Amino acid sequence: MGIKAALPRYELYLYTAVLAGALVWAGSWISEASSENTNRKAFKESVKPGWHYFGRKMDVADFEWMMWFSTFRNHILFALMGHVIFAKIFTLVAPKVRARV
Repeated sequence: MGIKAALPRYELYLYTAVLAGALVWAGSWISEASSENTNRKAFKESVKPGWHYFGRKMDVADFEWMMWFSTFRNHILFALMGHVIFAKIFTLVAPKVRARV
């Protein structure tokens, strides 16, 4: 499959620092946009108190999100187990296709 060479440590640290900086920068933009639009009149009508650990208000206008969450909340563990079981069966049946890390 070719030669696999490890990257030098300083290069890995540089990539990690750039990624962390980009994530912090994007998070600050999201937080700023959220804070700027908190007091809009159209926004106030469709939110209710919620998400206490974030200190934000929860949007109740998104019907589709609420429908999917309330419908499948009780079945999420079953769905995740199905994914794991399917993956295990597939790796046993076709080991040559399995991703190698």
